[in-house]
Amino acid sequence: MRQLYDDGQLELAAEFQRNSVWPRAAKAYLIDSILANRPIPQLFMLRHTSSQTGRPSYRVIDGQQRLRAVFEYLDGRYPLGKASGKKLEKRRFADLPERLRDQILDYDFVVEELSGYSDRDVKDTFVRMNKYVVSLSQQELRHAREEGAFYDFVERIGALDIWRDRKIFTPHQLNRMRAVEFAAELTILLIEGPQDKKSAIDLYYGKYQKSFKEGADVERRLMIYFGWLQEALPDLQKSRCRKPVDLYSLIGSLARRSIRGGRLLLDPTDSGERLRKFERSLSHKRLSDEANRYLIAASRQTDNLRPRLTRIGIIDDVLDF
Repeated sequence: MRQLYDDGQLELAAEFQRNSVWPRAAKAYLIDSILANRPIPQLFMLRHTSSQTGRPSYRVIDGQQRLRAVFEYLDGRYPLGKASGKKLEKRRFADLPERLRDQILDYDFVVEELSGYSDRDVKDTFVRMNKYVVSLSQQELRHAREEGAFYDFVERIGALDIWRDRKIFTPHQLNRMRAVEFAAELTILLIEGPQDKKSAIDLYYGKYQKSFKEGADVERRLMIYFGWLQEALPDLQKSRCRKPVDLYSLIGSLARRSIRGGRLLLDPTDSGERLRKFERSLSHKRLSDEANRYLIAASRQTDNLRPRLTRIGIIDDVLDF
């Protein structure tokens, strides 16, 4: 592919395409995917053969950002990032072992070759391919641009089996890094209490970039709460409490009841029954004032501070009943 580009047989950016807009972290992550021998989305190219020379050339219809990222790395224009691990982080192409350089150079792109398309057909194809492209979520953006101690901690907590096994997040949500974002929310909750997610998460990535000594205590407390939940709600995957908005409220309430490093004195069997009774009350035709307040706080601006405090307060009352 690089040889085609160097020989002038590869047109990367047609007039209808965007300029190179990928951030450096996203480019480095693509290179890491190649080094890990992971598949990347296929490229679409339009083949054209010169009537005078018989020489073929290719116009990239979809995939120019990926190809630019690879070519720029080969030219040494940026280093690898955190995702590549400590041994490879900050290494440019020339700094890699020969084996890894060859792995990049020999990587097999999947290419769909188009032919017989007019300029109008090409533009229409490009629009169709990109019209419904899913934008990166805020957490995917953090994953691409952030690094440091807090980053490492929440990525590790976000990879725990509980999120998948207890059906707290769907496979699609896990792929979109929702569990990592939720891990960040819970971490902040256990450090400083309920916060407004929209303004809080990014601050913590910066505050704890160099060191996150609080991580050990946060992880220990989370494991205590997850263990308690296993006893209180062994069928959590079938309960409303598995939903992030409700689980956040429950963890927030448990945190208020923690003593000596997170230990809980609440009887899980009794508390579990109270939680199930409250959950049943949320589906009654005639809702109590408390149930109505909870449902409102769990359905509107759910990650804002006021609804979070309302939900946690109501769960407090349920557990104290």
